[in-house]
Amino acid sequence: DTGDMGKLTFSGSGSSGPIAAWDDVTPSANEEAHGVAVAGTIAGAANSSSSANVFIFDYTAMDGLAIKAKYTPSNTSVSRESSTEIGALYTGIDGLSVYAAMGENNDDPTTNGRKELRVAAAKYAAGSFTVGYQASEDDSETASADVDFNAIGVSYAVSDDMSVSLNTSTHEYESSTLSDQEAMGISVSYTMGSLSLKANHNQIDNVAGTSTSDKSGYALTLGFTF
Repeated sequence: DTGDMGKLTFSGSGSSGPIAAWDDVTPSANEEAHGVAVAGTIAGAANSSSSANVFIFDYTAMDGLAIKAKYTPSNTSVSRESSTEIGALYTGIDGLSVYAAMGENNDDPTTNGRKELRVAAAKYAAGSFTVGYQASEDDSETASADVDFNAIGVSYAVSDDMSVSLNTSTHEYESSTLSDQEAMGISVSYTMGSLSLKANHNQIDNVAGTSTSDKSGYALTLGFTF
């Protein structure tokens, strides 16, 4: 941590650059629209490069403007070629957050092709309501492999202790053999002293582009703070 010059982190596993960290920032009381486990592999919001053995750089350029970057070195078994990402988060207007990032995924260019990634989102809070919109693009050098992602979320703080939200998202596939994955989720969270309770129910149609795969699922989480 260099203070005013930013913070550089090396992570062996689990850290995210701007593409994955901001893959879906639409407001939710618990989970994003496609964020519940069901049978099949749900398509995620962004196809970021590997999170293993990466460098993350965070820098506050000025009040209300933060820069985030990621560098994934090449690795013979995980990342065939190196990848980079850079993004900016603007919070200079009260209640408004604007995200923008771009990068690449060169983990497996031979099999899956090199990918160019872009993420943009905006979230605004006014009173008890927070609304957000997300758009992401995954452009592959492989023919008919591009994916566009769009999401909308609305959350409402019923009280200081309880919030509810509604989220929707769509994965649009360039391939004519895949159907667009559409998801909707309802979430609720409640806090009472050291006890927190969160729940969500999600419906995902055409899981990972399979037209015969419509699934639903729910999650319930109970937490205690000691």
